[in-house]
Amino acid sequence: MDYTGTMRRLLIRQTRDATLSPDQAEGVVRAFEQARVVDRDGKTMLVEVDPCEMDQLTERLRERLPGWLVSEQGPPAPVPDHCLHVKT
Repeated sequence: MDYTGTMRRLLIRQTRDATLSPDQAEGVVRAFEQARVVDRDGKTMLVEVDPCEMDQLTERLRERLPGWLVSEQGPPAPVPDHCLHVKT
């Protein structure tokens, strides 16, 4: 998967209610092949995500990272739509 140019970013931050340590949370994120940890500074991670997987992956991370805030970083930059759309 090419992670340059078309990727969107998630900012993942630990809160005081988090049940996982930063190392454990990073392990959860790395388990998803659609995501790549770009940077981690203490209790904050920056993660690149394929735009086609953004909504689904965001929900899955929120479920698996209780007490962690998972939000998109900044407004999405316009990129060409390279997602496969099936018409029925």
